[in-house]
Amino acid sequence: MTATPGRAAASGATLRKATSDDVDAILDIITAHAEQLLPRHAHDIVALLDTFWVVEEHGRLVGCCCLEVYSPKIAEVRSLAVREDARGRGYGAMLVEAAVQEARRRHIPQILVVTSNVEFFSRLNFQTCLNEKYALFWEDPAVQRERALVRLDPQGGS
Repeated sequence: MTATPGRAAASGATLRKATSDDVDAILDIITAHAEQLLPRHAHDIVALLDTFWVVEEHGRLVGCCCLEVYSPKIAEVRSLAVREDARGRGYGAMLVEAAVQEARRRHIPQILVVTSNVEFFSRLNFQTCLNEKYALFWEDPAVQRERALVRLDPQGGS
């Protein structure tokens, strides 16, 4: 299965760039995976539409992924999720490959991912950096409270 945007997979699914019409469906997918993904607000998704991809199957979005570019040297695969009922069809790999192709197009040499599914990303040629095993984060308690509120209101008050 290739990751060429706009190309249909054998299952009838299409990988494509996200549009503003997709924001609510993307939020639904991310919210359904709240235990694995950091929350997003609608305005976050809109700001990143240029590097957000979706998989559409029979008129319904079943997966999403974003390449968040931090600098000319590094970007991150974020918000990768595929609906439970659409798993096992290669959509996750297809979405990640689209992000990797975009990084290559932009000449970004490194892509990071924070994941609990190391095996999945290992199959896609991601590996630990300098044999590191953990990504550690400091987070302001005020941000933690805001994140808890976002889980209650994923639309971000919009």
